[in-house]
Amino acid sequence: MRRNGQEVPGSLTRTFHAWGLTRVTRIEELADQRGSYLLLLRVLGARITVGAIGPIRFRKGLYGYVGSATGRSVTLAHRLGRHLRRKKARRWHIDYLTSHRLVAPVAAYVSMGAVLSEARLAGLCAERFPAIPGFGNGDQRGTTPGHLFLLQPKQLRHNRSAKQVGDDRLNSVS
Repeated sequence: MRRNGQEVPGSLTRTFHAWGLTRVTRIEELADQRGSYLLLLRVLGARITVGAIGPIRFRKGLYGYVGSATGRSVTLAHRLGRHLRRKKARRWHIDYLTSHRLVAPVAAYVSMGAVLSEARLAGLCAERFPAIPGFGNGDQRGTTPGHLFLLQPKQLRHNRSAKQVGDDRLNSVS
């Protein structure tokens, strides 16, 4: 799933493993599996209109989207496969992001079965990373601020002024 030499920082990998997540190496191996997942996406910086939420300005960086595949007719392979396809009907917030040309999948981590629920995984992320408010948690409102998290912003250059840095409001909804 990694593209253009993009890798997940070791500190994030250790955190995800500590939470009981396993990195996906081949989606086909998840054909009969259900559970929750964390999909990592590299965003090159973009203003994207996301369904009813409206336009969001995404900073450059590494984002994590929390979701699940627990229904009778859906598996982790099916759900992650959908997220990896660029061309698809836009039904969920994540579809607007994964179909955008400035967004690329980097990795996926899964918790199979009922070991770590979607709500618990989103809660763990919310304790550590800033959330994009209201993104992807329409079915779990009130449990977390969102299901998309900025895991690692692009490093700021040292020559940028404090005013420039202050103007980079995180994912402002316009």
